[in-house]
Amino acid sequence: MEYETCQGESSHPFDQDWNIDWGWEAKQSSYDDDVPWWEVEERLARDEDLQQRDMQDYERFFEEEMPDDQEELLTEDGKQFTAHLRRAEAVIKGISDSRKDHFEVVEKTNGKLKLFKSLHGKEFLKLVKKGCDDRCGQLHVVNQNPYVGIYHKVTRKWQYELRKMVEYGVLEGGVARTVLIMNTVMEDIKAEASRPIIQDFLRRADRAAKDRKEKATSIIDQCFSERARLLVLRVDLGYRKGKFVESEDFLQDMEMVKNEWRIMSDRIKSGKVIPNVMAVFGKLEYGVLAGFHYHLVLIMKGSDHRQDINFAKMAGQYWYSEVTCGEGRYFNCNRIKHLYKELGIGTINYHEKNKVDALKGVVIDYVVKSDYYMSALLPARKTFVQLSCTNKKQVGRRGRPRRYISKV
Repeated sequence: MEYETCQGESSHPFDQDWNIDWGWEAKQSSYDDDVPWWEVEERLARDEDLQQRDMQDYERFFEEEMPDDQEELLTEDGKQFTAHLRRAEAVIKGISDSRKDHFEVVEKTNGKLKLFKSLHGKEFLKLVKKGCDDRCGQLHVVNQNPYVGIYHKVTRKWQYELRKMVEYGVLEGGVARTVLIMNTVMEDIKAEASRPIIQDFLRRADRAAKDRKEKATSIIDQCFSERARLLVLRVDLGYRKGKFVESEDFLQDMEMVKNEWRIMSDRIKSGKVIPNVMAVFGKLEYGVLAGFHYHLVLIMKGSDHRQDINFAKMAGQYWYSEVTCGEGRYFNCNRIKHLYKELGIGTINYHEKNKVDALKGVVIDYVVKSDYYMSALLPARKTFVQLSCTNKKQVGRRGRPRRYISKV
């Protein structure tokens, strides 16, 4: 039977990476007066003789796709914008982590000089060629991601040379001068990323992600120690389009979101949302165009239930109608599980190594990944959520001995 979406259910997953056919314009951000947060922090640190300081700032929104009959999906323009931010982060991170030159002079067999570009060099120029959206300068939150902020700062500084580069493929003065200029641009990127305050921020964000993965893995191991078969649900819970745009009180909005999650978690634990839930874990994130959203994993007793798609839908509908009173939206990842290359949701037996590895690998990694926007906007705030719904008095494992050696 064909799956039917309900009111409040998104037709596309949150944070989906879109395949964009970009335009050829190379517009640069007009927001030249913007000062990256790390420079403000460094000035404060010098003025007050401080070595470290928690980062704070505004707010904004993430990749949104949460329609009902009256709502539209994120526009094509919005998809391009969010894809631009993700690609900027990936390219700048790759450049800053590398130690080699990204542009070199290569002599051809006929004696002529040729410009050689590394993979990161090519991707950087592609990104520049596609250009910046006006919102890169209009939304303060955009540059709270340090990698995105570095990209915009460096491309503004070198905008004349970069514009010529993407237009002609080589700068005035020939290949040798092009290599010199472009490698200087790359060194500027590395210098910005190597600032102590940036490195400290990134270490803390990535260390928090590592801690979250250890906790999530422990939760899965505990569930498998009690049950040989699990039913794993992946649900994203968010809000309607524009819910938190241009918020005047970011912290207050965040507390409202957390309060609604407390309501949801209490209902899950009491069995009012779906039955026989063993555990829940996930993380609160924040995106540039859609705001707050939770990536959740719900683990049920697999020997008692099979209909993972319906149970995931029930959880999303409860969030939409009962908790947020129609203000929420959700995406049911289980309904597109046939599209995943590595399946780590649905029914999973303890001896199905590929599925268990996918659950502990790609599923967990995605849920607990570093969110640099959240880390900058809410430093030192708890974003990982976990919930145990099993009876702690129960000791040991019921049923026949397992035929396979359990690794949990």
